[in-house]
Amino acid sequence: MLPPDPTSSRPSSSGDAGSTGLSCLVISRTPALLNRMLASLQQARAFWHPGDEVLCSWNGSAEAEADLAPASAASPGFRIAQREPYHFASNMNALAHQAQGRWLLLLNDDLILDPGSIDRALHQLDQHPEVGVLGGQLRCSDGRLGHAGLLFSNQGLPYNRLRPQLGSLIDPNSPEALESGPIPAVTGALMLLRRSDFLAVGGLRETFRVCGEDIALCLDLWHQLNKTPYYASDVTAIHDEKSTRGNTPDQHDILAVGQLAAPHIQSDSAFQASQCHWALQEAELLYRLCEVSRQQLAQREDQWAARERDWADKQRHWAERQRHWANESEMLQAKIMDLGQQIEAMLRSSSWVMTRPWRALGRCLTSTSKRSS
Repeated sequence: MLPPDPTSSRPSSSGDAGSTGLSCLVISRTPALLNRMLASLQQARAFWHPGDEVLCSWNGSAEAEADLAPASAASPGFRIAQREPYHFASNMNALAHQAQGRWLLLLNDDLILDPGSIDRALHQLDQHPEVGVLGGQLRCSDGRLGHAGLLFSNQGLPYNRLRPQLGSLIDPNSPEALESGPIPAVTGALMLLRRSDFLAVGGLRETFRVCGEDIALCLDLWHQLNKTPYYASDVTAIHDEKSTRGNTPDQHDILAVGQLAAPHIQSDSAFQASQCHWALQEAELLYRLCEVSRQQLAQREDQWAARERDWADKQRHWAERQRHWANESEMLQAKIMDLGQQIEAMLRSSSWVMTRPWRALGRCLTSTSKRSS
């Protein structure tokens, strides 16, 4: 949880009183990723205000940090606010303590924000005071859906809505993916919330090892402030999941999140209603995908059956030709044998008539020999 900041003169319960700025918080150790994200940040908001800022917790080397200068120079109020080893929750909490803005925008350094996405997020959150945290739609660099909100299984374990692991079967532009609304949880890769709400719930829980603190924050906002997470499909970015932390084992954290979600799943009627809405929508989509897959499979089976019939017809045709060739071969062999017998009989015969051709041939050869000599 977020500890009190002894250097801050603002009360942690409100924290953003009088401020209208935006504080973007990012953790990084990779100049190439951070520079790319900062470049996309420029077009993600039409007009950056003087109070806006980008605070970075740097986990990389001093040599690598020098490569940030070209990209960070054009970013709104960019500065390295902390140099500490990586831990998502504690790094973000420390940045939030230093933030001056009314809004906190938590960002992964491997994001590529779409133009106008920050403006749309700020507008949505400003229009919905009942929303505690807003997340967007993330897609992979190859166009596949990457994130469209989070739901919980019957066992209370979180998972990405619409099952992005199904790959190209899920259309990021489908009506289901484009529907926005309150949802059980969103991802911390792209997350906008009020700084006062963040501080009121104590920030991110620092007990998680690899992941889960973003989902826990959604649950804390829901439980402590009665404010729901919100999925905004028009707040978009490219994000290849786990491109920064890799495939570090996270089963322990996922189980811990499931324990936090269990009371909501079992007894919170508002949470259950939100969960049911999205889960039923997802189930209907998956059913349609199954139907489409079944029809495609049936079409492929028909195609294979047609190919098998065609192949069988070709086999019968070749078999008939082989039988025809075999008959012709037998007839030809019989003629050859008959001719051979006739020649053999002629060679053995002493008949004057039958040996006449041989005698004529001999005379022809004899006269030819004499002319040549």
